[in-house]
Amino acid sequence: MGYRVVWFKRDLRAHDHWPLFEAARQGPVLCLYIVEPSLWAQPDAAAQHYGFVRESLQALDAQLRALGSRLHVALGEVPEVLAALHAHAPMQAVHAHEETGNALTFARDLAVGRWCRAHSVAWREWPQFGVVRRLRDRREWQPHWERHMAAPQAPTPTRLRSPTEPTDFTEALSRAGLWAWGTRPLPSVQALGLDPWDPPQRQRGGRARAQAVLDDFLQHRSARYRGGISSPLSAPDACSRLSPYLAHGCLSLREVVQATRAQLDALQAWPAPRVRQGLQGFVSRLYWHCHFIQKLESEPEL
Repeated sequence: MGYRVVWFKRDLRAHDHWPLFEAARQGPVLCLYIVEPSLWAQPDAAAQHYGFVRESLQALDAQLRALGSRLHVALGEVPEVLAALHAHAPMQAVHAHEETGNALTFARDLAVGRWCRAHSVAWREWPQFGVVRRLRDRREWQPHWERHMAAPQAPTPTRLRSPTEPTDFTEALSRAGLWAWGTRPLPSVQALGLDPWDPPQRQRGGRARAQAVLDDFLQHRSARYRGGISSPLSAPDACSRLSPYLAHGCLSLREVVQATRAQLDALQAWPAPRVRQGLQGFVSRLYWHCHFIQKLESEPEL
C-alpha cells in the first residue's frame, strides 16, 4: 500500500487544508514538517518566528492526533529528507501548498519538483492565498481572488489513516531521520544559529489562539480599526493582530474573509456604523495582503 506525504510549510492547521483533505481522501497519509537549516539561516528569520512555529506545530500535532494521526518532524534540506524517506519507505506523492517566500524557498520548491519528477513521485500543490501562479494578465487577479475567497473551505478529514507498509514503518521513518512530534525536542535556536532573544510580549502560536484573536477582533476590537490603526498608541489593540497567524497558516485567509463577511451580514440588522466601517476597511486590507504577495510572485526579482 502506498502513501502520500503532506508537507506542512506555512500552513500549520488541519482545517481548510486542501492538500491534507485530498491526500486523506486517496489513502494513508504521513504528515511531515521539516526544520530547514538553510531557511532559518536567512536574514529574515529570528528566534521569535521559531518559537511561534514551535507552538503552532504543537497545536497542529494535537489536531492531527484527534484525527487518528500525528505530526512527524525531520531536520535537513527538503530534497535530501524526501530522498532518505523514499529510500526506506517509498511514497506515491507529495502534497503541499504553494508558497511565495524569499529566493531560497523559491529555489527549494523548484528542487523539490525536480526530485519528485526524477523519482516518479507525484508533486501536487494547491494555492494558499488569493495569489495566482503564472498570472498572465493582471486584470484576472481580482476575479480570481474573489473566487478563491468565496469557494467552500476544505473539509477537515474525519479520520487520517497512517501508512502500514513496510511492516515496521516506525523503524523505517527512524532510519530516514524522522521522529514523531514530542518524542525528541526540536533543534535549539542556538543550533540553528539564531539570536536566542525572544521578545516577552510576542504573540504565541497555535490555531486556538488564532481563533480567539479573530473572534475578539470581529466581536469587539473592529470598532476601533478605522483610524485606530494609524497611530502607534492605538494600533496594537485596534489592528486585527492576525498577521502571524496568517503568515504561518494557523488560519486560512479564506476562513478569515468568510468570517468577516458573515459578521458584516449579521450587522445589517442593527446599527453599528463604526464596526461595519472597521470590518469593511479590514477586508480591503486582506485584498492588499494578496495584492502585494502577488507582486512578489509575478516579479520575484523585487
